[in-house]
Amino acid sequence: MAAMKRSRTGTIVSLMVLALAMAFVTWLVYLAGTDSYAVHFYYLPILWAAFMFGDPGAIIVSLIAGLGCGWWMPTESGQGLSSADSSLQNLFNMILRMLIFYVVGIVASRLSSELKRRVVEARTLYEVARSITSTLRIKQVLELITSHAMRVMDAKACNIRLLDEETGELKLTASAGLGEDYWQKGPVLVPGSVVDQRVLSGHAEQIYDVRTDPHFQYPEAARQAGLTSVLIVPLETKDKVLGVVRVYAKSPRRFVQREVDLLTAFAHQASVAIENAELYEDIRRSYYETVRTLTRAIEAKDSDTYSHSERVTDIVDQIAAEVGIPEEQRELLRFGSILHDVGKIGLDRDDLPANGEPGEPEQAFYRMHPLIGQSILAPVTFLQPVLSVVTHHHERWDGTGFPESLKGDAIPYDARIIAIADAYDRLINPHNPARQASLSPQEALHDILARAGSGFDPELVMAFRRIVMQGLHRTDSLQQETPVSEAEEDC
Repeated sequence: MAAMKRSRTGTIVSLMVLALAMAFVTWLVYLAGTDSYAVHFYYLPILWAAFMFGDPGAIIVSLIAGLGCGWWMPTESGQGLSSADSSLQNLFNMILRMLIFYVVGIVASRLSSELKRRVVEARTLYEVARSITSTLRIKQVLELITSHAMRVMDAKACNIRLLDEETGELKLTASAGLGEDYWQKGPVLVPGSVVDQRVLSGHAEQIYDVRTDPHFQYPEAARQAGLTSVLIVPLETKDKVLGVVRVYAKSPRRFVQREVDLLTAFAHQASVAIENAELYEDIRRSYYETVRTLTRAIEAKDSDTYSHSERVTDIVDQIAAEVGIPEEQRELLRFGSILHDVGKIGLDRDDLPANGEPGEPEQAFYRMHPLIGQSILAPVTFLQPVLSVVTHHHERWDGTGFPESLKGDAIPYDARIIAIADAYDRLINPHNPARQASLSPQEALHDILARAGSGFDPELVMAFRRIVMQGLHRTDSLQQETPVSEAEEDC
């Protein structure tokens, strides 16, 4: 609303400035005469009108400027109005000036429009490039590219399809401008599309009317969606072609080379985004595998706790999904989960309790492992966001935990999630089965529920309860669906 008000105010101010400029130049012409250089000052408001208001502004101001130099104006300074004998010549001069003003105005308008268009294109490509460098969420970036490409190219729709080399299908990855009904019309198979085969060989292709062209796979769907022309460019890196980018026009048109180059620029941005995402995924996977290896090395000291951190990570990820934590934060939470007991690498096995609940002789040693874990991970920059998880996963809702005796909401949210998952896994997979029998999932859930509000965040406990109950229901359903033979019953 505020932007619209500022735009309206700017338009009014521009009109006022334009009117004053026209009045001032007309006064100069009246003083100096139509044969003087004062007439050329009309070019200034004409150029301004063309820049601000396009063709309509240029045409209207050109006509007014031509009329301002009419036969009623003095031909020379101080000679009064033109005589009747020369009125025909003055009329001709007025029309000629009007045509010249008109041509200048139209040329200025078109140049201004072209300049604005190029500025919009450059700004859009810059915004896309900035998005690529600011986020690694590939789907978000590709959707941004399709929406910008559609808007800048004045198209009805745009999509990005990536090639599945095993099936030969161009799978929809991002789209803008049309609903799912059209995009899910059916598979786009390269072997059945001559146009896509050409594009994947590295050439841009366009179809003037997809409703009648035999090379388009779904003409009827295009007709129902109101699509006509389509431009397709390859989405490629220096090594291979990843897929295609398409824009669809709402009316038949021939895409000029400038538009082909622009869509190719968008395709290049998409390729960069995909390469960055793949590189990040490789690095992230390497980091994660390194972290898993470190955790396994720690847990290998005690065979009874082997894979404890991986099981906790799986439970934590389920809770995070249940409470709606975004994927980017869930990824960090997985790192924190797999590393939550990394501090135990600094403790001897004999210092650790067998069942997860240390007695008095073990307290001093056991309570050190969160702080040891924090000191181990502190130098690793990309793990800074998970330090609070490693440090505080043994805090308790009522403030009886360690190492800082945090209470309630003062405990980091991610650490509260891991506390529940850690306790549950210890109940169903105890460290030392000889000293404590494992509980069934139902019994372990009852134990967690009993500590809601004292040991654990009650809201997170309810979310965890939903996860466990869903798992139990699935198990019951599978058991009911699986027939049991007489031989199995006898066993």
